[in-house]
Amino acid sequence: MEKLCNAKCTALQKAMRKLGEQLDREDISRPFIEVIPGKLVCSYRPLRRHHNPDFRGAQVNLPADAAPEVLEWIDKVRAGGIQAIISLMGPSELGHYAAVCSKLGAADLYDLYKSHGFTVEPIPWEDPKYRVSQGGRSYKDTLLEVRQKALEAFDKLGTPVLLHCSSGIQRSSPVAAFIYAHRCN
Repeated sequence: MEKLCNAKCTALQKAMRKLGEQLDREDISRPFIEVIPGKLVCSYRPLRRHHNPDFRGAQVNLPADAAPEVLEWIDKVRAGGIQAIISLMGPSELGHYAAVCSKLGAADLYDLYKSHGFTVEPIPWEDPKYRVSQGGRSYKDTLLEVRQKALEAFDKLGTPVLLHCSSGIQRSSPVAAFIYAHRCN
């Protein structure tokens, strides 16, 4: 099972990189990658990759005028049939949406998702690339814990489920691959 999980993770990371290039070119026609047909997809967080350089990037706090583009992303996800969202974003990433959410009357991005009819399951995990302190926990230990929590969330949520962190590479891909390995065999 671990071999299947690793192979799927590598394939998803490659697909997410291609999706990022697509989003950079203004093509948000389908802002996610299918992992389990009709059940699980992965995506970048809203506007993480975007053609407007003022809106995209790993550490960018989105300005309030990015609100229409965030809503467009949400509409595309909804049009894709998504019912629920598992988010692996940490608090600092969630904070990038403060101005947008304030403009839209939402407490935070999760509140905004809920106001658009999604069921939301946050599993906070700070991006290992930007995390100042590991807090005594390794990436591998955290991954083992988060994979299990995400599998449990996937099982209880209505499908299809969108899973995202920030870029879908270091966190979402291995977690989605784990769900795939455990629910497609």
